[in-house]
Amino acid sequence: MRIKNIFTIFLLLFSITSCVDEYWPELDKYENLLVVDGLLTNGNEPVLVKLSVASPVNDKQFIPQSDGKLYITDENGIITQLSETEPGTYKASDNFFCGQAGKTYQLHITLPNGQSYNSDVCRLKASTPIDSVYGIVESPDFSKNNHHFPGIQFYIQNHSEVNDTSYYLWKLSQTYKYRSTFDIDFTWAGEFIPYPNPDSLRTCWRTTDVKDILFSSTKYLNPNTIHQFPLHFVSTETKLLSIRYSVLVKQLSISETAFNFYNAIEEQNIEQGGLWSQQPVQILGNMHNVNNPEEPVLGFFVVAGVSEKRVFINRPDIEFYYTECTPDFESLRWIAFEPQSSWPIYIDDIMFLGLAMAERKDCFDCRLNSGFLTPPSFWED
Repeated sequence: MRIKNIFTIFLLLFSITSCVDEYWPELDKYENLLVVDGLLTNGNEPVLVKLSVASPVNDKQFIPQSDGKLYITDENGIITQLSETEPGTYKASDNFFCGQAGKTYQLHITLPNGQSYNSDVCRLKASTPIDSVYGIVESPDFSKNNHHFPGIQFYIQNHSEVNDTSYYLWKLSQTYKYRSTFDIDFTWAGEFIPYPNPDSLRTCWRTTDVKDILFSSTKYLNPNTIHQFPLHFVSTETKLLSIRYSVLVKQLSISETAFNFYNAIEEQNIEQGGLWSQQPVQILGNMHNVNNPEEPVLGFFVVAGVSEKRVFINRPDIEFYYTECTPDFESLRWIAFEPQSSWPIYIDDIMFLGLAMAERKDCFDCRLNSGFLTPPSFWED
């Protein structure tokens, strides 16, 4: 199960047939509601809570809720304060604070307008180890997916020693090594200047979050095992797999309530193709206004045990479809007329072909595609 945006929870648009009555929801009733996106685990990552205000459905944007007073209490009454590190983002002041399996936790929020909100009391479930994460080369198959190019489909497997139903939420981040198209043999800044290390800006590493949110349960499975559950697909249309690729899978052991929350969002998103087939509903989480229980509060404070596994994949032996930069030999004749604002201009001395410019600087400098020249500490070649 997967959803692209966990807060795209309101269905709109209009009917395209004449055999049913159109339904126009009261869109303004969903504006200005508090949205809570929080996560507390027993892992090393800091507890993080994001507060925002629901934006108009026809103008989706992140509107941070700043200046809130947030803290977390456990079953023993111990208080952990959260501080705002950037607009709408709150982290534990104690960098070493993390949850403990078996304990219960509750999030408390007070806004500048005096309104107070509490989460349900949530018990942190013990984590389940990941048995394996692996990738399989798959070709486009429109009977099963909408992949237009071949690539690697990643899967996960695990098993739990407990007999009760397990509920899982997976969050993924990916890191990939890639190269720009050209070396820098010369630069132009009013004259040709030899570049000392032609390939020094060519290789980068970039880390991004995988946007899909994936979840499943073992409710109807026996034994209590997740077998070959599909995670994300990485296409050969981009450079992600072009040299070496890594994915970090974080497996959250969540409550049944949290699972039902994500499942409700997915089911409602499926209905976006026809608003008249299901009227929009508020998908409420586990946050409540202390003084006004009738006020809808969106989002969820997730408390979960976490386990993780990282895997590396080398470039697969299949055809790739990403586009490389095209060398520009002709413009070099007019380089003296280039404005100073475009300096330095990068130039590659292509073997047997001569000097060439390119349309964009990122054809030479991989950093301009949001990468870094230094590999992350976990990287393995």
